[in-house]
Amino acid sequence: RTEIAMFAAVGFFFLVILSVLAVSWFGDNAGLQMQVAGLGMSVMYVICIWHAVVVKGPGPAVGFFVPAAVLTFFAEYMGDNYGWFFGDYTYTASLGPRLGGVPLLIVVVWGVVLYAGYMLVDWLAGIHGERRGGSWPMTLLWNAVVAATTGLVMAAFDLLADPMAVSGVWHEVLGREPWWWWQGGGYLPGLEVWQGNGGIPAQNFIGWWAVPTFIIFCYMTAMAHFRPKGDIVVGQLLNAVPLTIYAYMYVTMTAALLVMRQYDPGLTQAVIIGTFTMGPVIGLGLTTLLRGFTVAQPAPIHP
Repeated sequence: RTEIAMFAAVGFFFLVILSVLAVSWFGDNAGLQMQVAGLGMSVMYVICIWHAVVVKGPGPAVGFFVPAAVLTFFAEYMGDNYGWFFGDYTYTASLGPRLGGVPLLIVVVWGVVLYAGYMLVDWLAGIHGERRGGSWPMTLLWNAVVAATTGLVMAAFDLLADPMAVSGVWHEVLGREPWWWWQGGGYLPGLEVWQGNGGIPAQNFIGWWAVPTFIIFCYMTAMAHFRPKGDIVVGQLLNAVPLTIYAYMYVTMTAALLVMRQYDPGLTQAVIIGTFTMGPVIGLGLTTLLRGFTVAQPAPIHP
């Protein structure tokens, strides 16, 4: 089955990350875990597109990922070059090929987190892409609530990802660095960095909430007009795939931070904060998934 293949692909990378964590932890090799921190993100992106094609159809899938890539690239371009949206930061060449200063990997990560976060909220709320609200004002209000919630789910991920990426441990252990903040900020101000100032500005997390909120609101509003009946396939296991992807991102970031804290104990704070923000979302998803299997589940339906 399609959903089994998706779960198997994500599960494989879970095993890889956890295996590397064991080797890194007991072998005192933080560099190994750090080098595989982004492992599987491109595959997760492909799985997200695959999932969207199956659940929503080819047209809506294109309508999600193409605008999302364009808008997130624009936001990152304006951020990296002019300090818009997220604060004053600079990317380096450590994250691979760049366009206009923006690593293409960042756009991929945005796509994964954006789709997984939105579909996770959509599944937990029992929406399945359907238009809600009797009138257009109520529909727009509903869309805004779902979009804003998705933004919160995404910002929770960045509470883990940014401290991991800007830590001076990258420079200390591997002699390279993903990016840095010129002015720093109030989030983890004691974070050891290799350049710029410690800490991450609050503006960054506001941006991580606002940008996805705007994208998801526009997408949901367009789908409410063109596809008001929602997803073409609805199934308990299939719609839980985004949960496993979101959980994978939590495990990846946490694993890297746990071994990096050997050099910077302050990173422990990021692990705790990330666990208290991403953890409840994952826990709610697991509870919903398990509860769904305690009763007889109908076969996937096609609205």
